[in-house]
Amino acid sequence: MLIVGEKLNSSLKGIEEAVRKKDSLFIQNLAKRQIEAGANALDVNVGTSLASEDEDMRWMVKTIQQVVDCPLLIDSPNPRALRAGLEECKGRAIINSITAERKRMEKVLPLAVEFKCGIVALTMDEKGIPKGVEERMKIAESLISILTRKGISLSDIYIDPMVTSIATESSSAKVTFETTRRIMSSFKGIHTICGLSNISFGLPKRRLLNQTFFVMAICSGMDSFILDPLDRRLMSLLVASRALLGEDEYCADYIKAFRQGRI
Repeated sequence: MLIVGEKLNSSLKGIEEAVRKKDSLFIQNLAKRQIEAGANALDVNVGTSLASEDEDMRWMVKTIQQVVDCPLLIDSPNPRALRAGLEECKGRAIINSITAERKRMEKVLPLAVEFKCGIVALTMDEKGIPKGVEERMKIAESLISILTRKGISLSDIYIDPMVTSIATESSSAKVTFETTRRIMSSFKGIHTICGLSNISFGLPKRRLLNQTFFVMAICSGMDSFILDPLDRRLMSLLVASRALLGEDEYCADYIKAFRQGRI
């Protein structure tokens, strides 16, 4: 399972200032803390610095790679910033993200092919995010067809069924779970991913909703998440869920996490 730490995002408190001041220690400490908490990949987003996004992305990737060795999700709608991050990546990189929108496809797909990296593909097109499962499946199938024809393997594709807040769309979680089941059963070897906290946007007690959604999404087959790994209960639920689903032989990981005081 791919657990992507979400905290290295300049829209979050303290990150934009750290990037502006080039505070390596702050960024590196946060990177290490996320990995130590259980993340096995990190999302990197410096999108608030539009004028210097390319330069800031290069600096962030270099800075992070000095202290951790893990896959990086290069997260930007700006193809130049994506290229800057991909060029600096020493290990596995994943582009976050591409959509079925023609203009974005034309700008981002060549980068995925050139750098032979993974890619997050969002189930949205020029019309926006569809409300129903069937519409999202059609977009997912189209994206998968286009990406695989360009030589990208299913194991390098992470389909995002587009989680939206239940505050504005009551059926959002249900649609996400069903879309995930359909994708995972239809395409062997593919991955599904989501930004976990989107489900609770605008609501009180967000952690409760995030944690509950997390377990239900795992049960629906989702195998990759962008989340806050510093939420200890969230990470405990991951360990417990894997044990209950039979993905942790003899509960070895669960017992190890208990002995290490992580649950």
